[in-house]
Amino acid sequence: MADLEAQIQKLSVAIAGLESQRKSLGNAVVDPAIATLREQLKQLESAKGDRAETDERKLVTIVFADVSGFTALSEKLDPEKMREVSAE
Repeated sequence: MADLEAQIQKLSVAIAGLESQRKSLGNAVVDPAIATLREQLKQLESAKGDRAETDERKLVTIVFADVSGFTALSEKLDPEKMREVSAE
């Protein structure tokens, strides 16, 4: 996550640097360059947001049941039929 933050910071500095050069470089040069950098920045910020939403610690309980004869039965039946039997 720190690497992502560093990349976001570098892009922000680059955008600010280009903005400060607008008078000497002109809009025709600065606008396309900034548009590209802003798109990259938007993608990085989106990725940062996605990570923040998915990184979550939860307490969970997992139940595993081993039904006697299930494997042998599933090897003999058609998958669709096995699904019907399992759902009942």
